[in-house]
Amino acid sequence: MSAAEIELWIYARPDRTLTIDQRHAEVMDRMSRIGAPLGFAGLELPTAPSCGDGLVATYTVKLPIRGLRFVGDYAYRGERYIYGDSASYDEHLRFGFKVSNEAIEYNRIVREHLPAVVEAFKGYKAQVSYDLYGLYYQGGVNDDNSTYNRLREDESLDVDGRNNIYTLYPAQFWDAELCQRALGYDPDEVIARLQGQCHMVSRLMDGVYSVLNDDPSMTYEAFVEMNERIKPILGLV
Repeated sequence: MSAAEIELWIYARPDRTLTIDQRHAEVMDRMSRIGAPLGFAGLELPTAPSCGDGLVATYTVKLPIRGLRFVGDYAYRGERYIYGDSASYDEHLRFGFKVSNEAIEYNRIVREHLPAVVEAFKGYKAQVSYDLYGLYYQGGVNDDNSTYNRLREDESLDVDGRNNIYTLYPAQFWDAELCQRALGYDPDEVIARLQGQCHMVSRLMDGVYSVLNDDPSMTYEAFVEMNERIKPILGLV
């Protein structure tokens, strides 16, 4: 099996009405109700982290599965700090593992475990990043994707962020606001368009969760084909 690196990213818009301590307490409470491999049930939970002199408070949890990494972070909550309407201001949960890790069932991760964590974190967006396929698709280190570069030049767009979807991943979640801003229609319309076109698509919270490819040995060519086939169905560039 491929030794590809898998990263699970869950994004949330910071809620200024909650302090980092309050937000952390809520996340730990919900995550402690979820079992392995991604949940924290029965694990030693960290105290709320501090931003220190920075704008991000980071913490980790030691997961019992060897080779499964985790880091979480929260955004600074200062009253006078102005958040931009950009994913660069988001807070995150991030998991990483090799797809060859026999202790982790990749198919169950993308179909069952990730949606549960998205709900626990109350994310607005999530994605399964397979190796560096997303980076290559966007133009790689040479930035040679003219379409992607054109989108980045548009100051009104947060490309692959809060109001734009350019890259499709093997699995992802979009909340209702992201659907409306990036697609121009609601999650039910996403489901209607993707029904019968992918492995799984369903409502999650107020949004939509989809699995477009659950092959643990997915090639880059299959990743590109997935994007080229599904994006026109959704009306994406």
